[in-house]
Amino acid sequence: MRIATWNIGGGFISSVQKLQFNLERLEYFINELKKIRPDIVCLQEIHVSKNNNQPQIIAKALGFNYIKTKSVSDSHQKAGEKLAISIVSKFPIISSKFHKLANPNLEFIWKGNKAFSHNKGFIEAKISYKDAAIRILSGHMLPFHLFGRDFLEDAFKGIRNQIENIILEGNTPTIIGADMNFEDIYKLVPNIFERGFKSVLDNTPTTPKGKRLDKIIISKKWVCNASKITKGKAGHYLCFADVGF
Repeated sequence: MRIATWNIGGGFISSVQKLQFNLERLEYFINELKKIRPDIVCLQEIHVSKNNNQPQIIAKALGFNYIKTKSVSDSHQKAGEKLAISIVSKFPIISSKFHKLANPNLEFIWKGNKAFSHNKGFIEAKISYKDAAIRILSGHMLPFHLFGRDFLEDAFKGIRNQIENIILEGNTPTIIGADMNFEDIYKLVPNIFERGFKSVLDNTPTTPKGKRLDKIIISKKWVCNASKITKGKAGHYLCFADVGF
């Protein structure tokens, strides 16, 4: 099974080499996904509104019939849109739920205006795969560094514990595809690795700015046969892995 994770930043790509993501081109993301032929895709910062449902558009283009999406906040990228996290799947989705993380209510000045921390969390889907149920989590964490804060501060220990508890819930084979907005995942959520989880992407940066923010993490029942980070024109790179029992 091939699983991918991608923060698509509302479907915007850079028109120049200056990391200015100002061209709305959802077809770019669709074409890149078609190239790798995934079975399940975890999406973050995907736009949803009355007249624009990017998860549905992507799923239809990939020939997938199963979609679960949760809108979490107003978009800072385009007025009138909601930022959402989503899972699109070739395999049937049995059930889903949203795990909302505590919002620390931080603020900073962004583009001359006061900006506040958005709600973040994981959307979870139970999926039927090889006559068994598997658990997929698509997640997006708060970029604490933009607020001049460190995710490892004691003040945010409760959020880190919440993330670990969500990932460790139950005994179903689990895969997480997420923009964790933090590079050293082993320091952020150490307890999941003590329980046999593995981070399967290498140390290649997952953003054009050289950061390793995006993760694919698998529980101990899974075996990873290969993984890849594909550089491109968006604010985050497409990451995927081939896994099996």
